[in-house]
Amino acid sequence: MDRYRLKIIALTALVCLTGSSCTDDENNGQGNNIIYGENIIGNGEQTFEIKDHQYLKRGTYLMKGWCYVTYGSTLTIEAGTVIKGDKETRAALIVEPGGKLIARGTVDAPIVFTSEMPAGKRKPGDWGGLILCGYARNNEDIMQIEGGPRTMHGGPNNADNSGVLSYVRVEFAGYPFKKNQEINGITFGSVGNGTQIDHLQVSYANDDAFEWFGGTVHAEYLVAYHCWDDDFDIDNGYSGTCRHLLGIRHPRIADITGSHAFECSNNGTNTPATPTTAATFEDVTIYGPASGRVQGDPQQHDAAVQRHPTTAATFEDVTIYGPASGDASFVNHPDFINGGGLRPENESMLGLFGAALYMGNNTSVTFRNCRISGYPSDMEGTPASADNVVFSEREETGYPEWTQGWCNFNPQETEY
Repeated sequence: MDRYRLKIIALTALVCLTGSSCTDDENNGQGNNIIYGENIIGNGEQTFEIKDHQYLKRGTYLMKGWCYVTYGSTLTIEAGTVIKGDKETRAALIVEPGGKLIARGTVDAPIVFTSEMPAGKRKPGDWGGLILCGYARNNEDIMQIEGGPRTMHGGPNNADNSGVLSYVRVEFAGYPFKKNQEINGITFGSVGNGTQIDHLQVSYANDDAFEWFGGTVHAEYLVAYHCWDDDFDIDNGYSGTCRHLLGIRHPRIADITGSHAFECSNNGTNTPATPTTAATFEDVTIYGPASGRVQGDPQQHDAAVQRHPTTAATFEDVTIYGPASGDASFVNHPDFINGGGLRPENESMLGLFGAALYMGNNTSVTFRNCRISGYPSDMEGTPASADNVVFSEREETGYPEWTQGWCNFNPQETEY
């Protein structure tokens, strides 16, 4: 066993000892019991462990507490399964390095993680979220995952395999563990490119839809729908390729910290650590929230792309539609950006929208074949390399054909 695994296991053991809730229980080689009653996953504690090989048959379940798929263990979820996150216990599913999640839905039977609240009563942050961690490289060696869970991630294996996420929806996630420590809809921590990631939709997350902390995993066919903060956020040396992305902003939701279609950082302090964050995004469509009608200070919320120092991302074949594309009455003012009745029951604050593209100092960004429309202004910050980039006021919107059949653009009213 290499030093990275030993280090992560040792750190996890320390967390378990201090929390006094870790268990070594096993059930005749089949793993510990993870189902309580007929359909409850977990026991409600924040240290519940899923061990060995577990299989969830198609059905509807309630997940309670933080459920960890531990090193050497695999959780397989059958297509068509619905897992509701318990609000009281801030339910979350965390796959630790060396563990695997096999969630292989289909276009006709996607796997759904959603709120336990009834139709019409769901809000961003009703439960925790989904986290995958692995042994691929990041630029801080061994890191603790964002949002509060115990899990450490990182190592030398860029081909690491954390399982399969295919045809999966995650809805109303992002319950804050502490102030400003929300779990994203889906978080990837040092996930390797041996992992299969495709056809994922995150809707109404209370933080980012998707965030990558290091790692090399590739992804395709991702949808971010009406999320509170960023749609796609990359940090800590993430270097994978993401193809066929769709982001749809709610015209009345903008986070006080600055919501963006893309946020790219090298690390928490934006120092020149290696590997440098250098992801590639191809075939991207973003329906943003704003028109050219601006009131107030537009600088609180740079809606499309934010780049921090020492990053080197490439964007190709990108279409970004601003907020007016979704609502012709849009006004960039707090009276309009009021959450639209979806404000979560926590300390999340609303802001305003700004430029379509915002680049921080010392950035190196390349945009090729991009169409961007409907934002209060076009570009701010450090100049970017632009090849065939067109800005316009407003255009009609439409969803790519690849979203048909498995996506849900009205999860608030869906009966599960």
